Amino acid sequence: MKVYPAETLIRPDLQAHIFSDALLHNVRALRRLCEEGTRFCAVVKANAYGHGLPEIVNILRQADVDFFAVASIYEAIHIAAMEREIPILILEPIYAAQPPDQILAAARNGFHCVAGTTEVIDFLSDILAGAGETLNLHVNVESGMGRCGIDPEEASRLIRRIDQCPNARLAGVYTHFATADEEDLSYAWHQLERFERFLESHRIRQRRDVLVHAANSAATIKIPEAHFDMVRCGISMYGYYSRRMADPPIVLRPVMRVQAPVVQIKHLPAGHSVSYGRSFVPYRDTTAALIPLGYADGYWRCFSNRATMKVGNMFAPVIGRVCMDQLLLDVTDIPDVSLGQMVTAIDNDHDSPCGVYALADLAGTICYEILTCVHAHVNRIVH
Repeated sequence: MKVYPAETLIRPDLQAHIFSDALLHNVRALRRLCEEGTRFCAVVKANAYGHGLPEIVNILRQADVDFFAVASIYEAIHIAAMEREIPILILEPIYAAQPPDQILAAARNGFHCVAGTTEVIDFLSDILAGAGETLNLHVNVESGMGRCGIDPEEASRLIRRIDQCPNARLAGVYTHFATADEEDLSYAWHQLERFERFLESHRIRQRRDVLVHAANSAATIKIPEAHFDMVRCGISMYGYYSRRMADPPIVLRPVMRVQAPVVQIKHLPAGHSVSYGRSFVPYRDTTAALIPLGYADGYWRCFSNRATMKVGNMFAPVIGRVCMDQLLLDVTDIPDVSLGQMVTAIDNDHDSPCGVYALADLAGTICYEILTCVHAHVNRIVH
């Protein structure tokens, strides 16, 4: 058995199997949708969407990846310790109260950062001037997302200010779609038109040293006009469409399967209630398997008495409340269940009753949330 340092808090028998072939297939499939020369930005924020940041970055060394994108400088520094060749885009905007050592680290590591105000240019210029460093900056133009983009008028002033700053370089101009994953793309087209007007009015496309990017996973698949110089793919790289598509143009393969062992088998007489709140009372004598997995590991409490897990080639219902680190399955009808047998809690099959889409439907959420909740202490095993 592999021994992990105590500080990692990895539990080896809670296993997230990461399938390299599926990840590399998805990158190739997404790239085929783009014109030759379009750069590919692999979005690996949130622990690589729950798949494990070091594991995914290491696999992507084998892929045709031009950028990594992360949420914060903390994630960027983590990647930089492993990978020095591929540039990293930090999507969280720099702010004027940020610790100076983070600004210096970003510049010295060649990170690409987002500037959200003209005031922040003075802030980072003061920090970088004495160090003789230059920071790569991207400007997020508000086209309709209504989150951290800045209005076109302010973006114009910000670009001029960056161009005047000796310690900053305009490295990118981008926007982000709010509805590219919906069937009705009319609002996405409105965003694209607004962004294109900004690019044209500021002659951004003529600046060959400035990356123009807009397409998230959904737009990469559905709006080729939004590909520009680079696409930013997150959820689809891991094998999922933002929303299930009836006839997708590419086949995506889920990258992760989560499993846990049977650690106890117990026999419950008919009428004997199960777990907290007595939310399940069997109508028959029942064989139950205890699984050491719960909401602290990323398997949600709302799956109580609703979800199933795969035991061998059969599916067993979750009975009683999902606890912090334990749950029970009804395995009465499944032969030869044994201690130590691994059961599948999250399947790498789009159509599985315990697949990510099915679990997201049960929880009333999206596939992103199911994936990113898989705890970091679950052992990632790369195949």
